[in-house]
Amino acid sequence: MISWLNNQNKILEKENQNIISRLNYIESIPVSVASNRNFYSNNISILVNSTSKDKNIQIDRTQPLSEDSMIVWVNEVNFIDLFNWMVSMGEQGGQIEKMNIRKSKKDKVNAQISILLKTN
Repeated sequence: MISWLNNQNKILEKENQNIISRLNYIESIPVSVASNRNFYSNNISILVNSTSKDKNIQIDRTQPLSEDSMIVWVNEVNFIDLFNWMVSMGEQGGQIEKMNIRKSKKDKVNAQISILLKTN
């Protein structure tokens, strides 16, 4: 039993390292590559809905936090698709403030993401 727990712990540590490196990549995207930033500069909902549609991400729920931020819930999505969607939002003027990602099924995750529209 202890051996199994140690093995599971190593697997989770590796997953966490992968997620951290991906998040660091997202943060490293310079504002200058936000080519469509002006299009989305006034509406976080347009940014989230347009980019999610482009990346085939189905949003389960949203909750506005302010005029330029919201929380988005996504369930049963492939992690790579979720990652690509977050990169797309970053390139187009969005900034991930917080996120909670949990594995749900094989190759699928559930996520709760707080997104802020970057200001000029």
